[in-house]
Amino acid sequence: MIKMIATDMDGTFLDENKMFDYEFLSQFYKMEDRNIKFVLASGNQYFRLYGQFIPMSEEIYFVADNGSYIAKGPRLIAYETLSDEQVKAALKALQSQPQLFVIMSGLKGVHLLEKDRAYAPIAHTYYRNLMFHENFDHVDDEIMKIAIYDPNADIHQYEDAIRNLLPSGLTATTAGNEWLDIQKTGVNKGAGIRKLQKLLNISPDECAAFGDAMNDFTLLNSVKYSYAMKNADPRIKAIARETLPWTNQQQGVVKQIRKILNDQY
Repeated sequence: MIKMIATDMDGTFLDENKMFDYEFLSQFYKMEDRNIKFVLASGNQYFRLYGQFIPMSEEIYFVADNGSYIAKGPRLIAYETLSDEQVKAALKALQSQPQLFVIMSGLKGVHLLEKDRAYAPIAHTYYRNLMFHENFDHVDDEIMKIAIYDPNADIHQYEDAIRNLLPSGLTATTAGNEWLDIQKTGVNKGAGIRKLQKLLNISPDECAAFGDAMNDFTLLNSVKYSYAMKNADPRIKAIARETLPWTNQQQGVVKQIRKILNDQY
């Protein structure tokens, strides 16, 4: 019997307009009645996710910022931050790619350079509480993740060069074609799900998860019932238990949750 359902957001649960089918509202309350835990496992910031799902947010589990911030509703469960030395090393590695837009996601808010203010609408799609700085030398925050955005939607051409400049202890993972996320090694969506499984005494065999991009690799590997979207990266399809016949545009997650609830997995 499935006791936990986790899903990625962009490219998976949400369509291109950042919307989901309202059938999910009734599904969510059915899951609550059956004590099935619902988890949003996303590269998005916790505060952005929480605000998007009010009034359900208080009963949702969040594995936000790619596993850096774990919460149930308004209650923080765990978080992981980079050391000051790791932040400096990551920023130094990114100096070789000045054409890319850098965001630092912290506990207090999200930090951007003043020169990148034009990208604020893009940042606001995924983050809240934006703070602008002339440089990153004196940011007063604990940083969980450094996200790099390619406005030309071809981040893959830079990932090897950036990854090769990072010291041990830091990992860079792509999220779609536009984003590359730098985090502490071992911090990811899958690790976040495993923390919740342990906390809630739920086994991987009792969990389902949905994803589409490489930052969902560990998420899908943390559960028995792993589903790749039709639009997923081929590497995600290769490790998923099943590739759905629907894309995120076709609300594939909602359709598969309907099957799960009807078939009593």
